[in-house]
Amino acid sequence: MRVREFVEADAGAWENWVDACPTSTLFHRLPWRDVIVAALGHRPHYLVAEDERGLCGVLPLFVVRTGLFGTMAISMPFLNAGGVAARDEAAALQLLECARETGRRFACSYVEFRHRWPAPAAAQLPTNDFKVVSVLDLSAGLDDVWKGKLHQNVRNKIRKAQKSDVEIRRGPAEFDAFYQMFAVNQRDHGTPLLPKRFFREILARFGDRANIFAAHRAGRPIGAKLTIDFRGTRYFIWSASTREGNQFAPTPAMNWTAIEDAVARGLQAIDFGRSTKDSSTQEFKKHWGVAVEPLYWQYHLLTRTEMPGLNVTNPKFAAAIRMWKKLPLFVTLLCGPWLARRLP
Repeated sequence: MRVREFVEADAGAWENWVDACPTSTLFHRLPWRDVIVAALGHRPHYLVAEDERGLCGVLPLFVVRTGLFGTMAISMPFLNAGGVAARDEAAALQLLECARETGRRFACSYVEFRHRWPAPAAAQLPTNDFKVVSVLDLSAGLDDVWKGKLHQNVRNKIRKAQKSDVEIRRGPAEFDAFYQMFAVNQRDHGTPLLPKRFFREILARFGDRANIFAAHRAGRPIGAKLTIDFRGTRYFIWSASTREGNQFAPTPAMNWTAIEDAVARGLQAIDFGRSTKDSSTQEFKKHWGVAVEPLYWQYHLLTRTEMPGLNVTNPKFAAAIRMWKKLPLFVTLLCGPWLARRLP
C-alpha cells in the first residue's frame, strides 16, 4: 500500500470511492476542492491510498495560511466534516501519517481532521467533541415527520408563516436574496462573511444537487437557506433570516418546504448541520425531532501543545465579535470576505 497526492487522473476513482464508502460525507466530494481554490485561494493537498486492487482511501486536505493565526492543515476548512474515508484501519493510519508529514512540510502548527464519525485509526489523537450534528429521519414519510417528530411549537410556527403570507421560492434565481440575508445575519452574529464567489462556485459545481430556498413577504426577502443533496441526505448548510422578519417564522417555513421537497425526491434524511453543544441553535434543532450525534475534530499537534480554539465561543474573541456586530453592513461586506478567508 502507498499514499500519494491526488492527480487529476484520479478524479473518477475519487468520486466513485466517496459515493461508495460508508464513512465519506458530502464534504469529501471533489467539487469542494475547486470551490475553495477558486473562491478562497487556499492550497489543496488531497491524499489517496492505493494498493494492488486500486484506491482504498481518501483524505481531502488544505494548507491554510491565515496571516493572523499562523498556518494549519485542515480537512476540511470552512465546512462541517472531512477527515479520513478509508477501507480499513491500515489505510486510514497511512493517510493520517501522510497528512502529518504534509503539515510538517508546510510548517503548520497543527493538522485538523473534522471526522463525522469515530475513526479507529485516530482514536489516540487529541479530540474535541464540542460540536454536534442534528439529523432528521425521513424514511417513514412526511406524515410521520409532521405528527410524530415536530414539536407543537414548530408546527405552530409553520402555520403562522402560512397565515402571514410568507412565500417560499426556490432555485438559483434566489441567490441575491440568499446572500443579502446571509450578509446581514453574519454581521448580526459578529462573524465575518464568506465571499459571494464562494457560494456562486457551489451552485455552479454542484448543479441541481444544490438549491436555495428563500422566504419572501410583502415583496421582500426575510430569510434564505442553501442546501445540497448527497447520497440520500439533504444538507442544510447555510441559513439566515432578518431580525425584523423573524416574527413571521421564515426559518420554520423554509425548513418545512425543503423537507417536503426532500421527501418528494425520495431522500431519507435531513442533516441540519453542526452546532455547539447546548447552544440556542442546537435547542432550536431539537424541536424538529432530530437525532443529535457528536462530531470528532481530531488533531496532530505539531508545534503546539493544546488544541486550537478558533471558534466564536472562545472568550478571547468576545470583544472582536461585539465590535463586528456594531459595524455598518457595507463595512462588513467590504472587509468580511478578506477576514473570513483567514478563519477556517
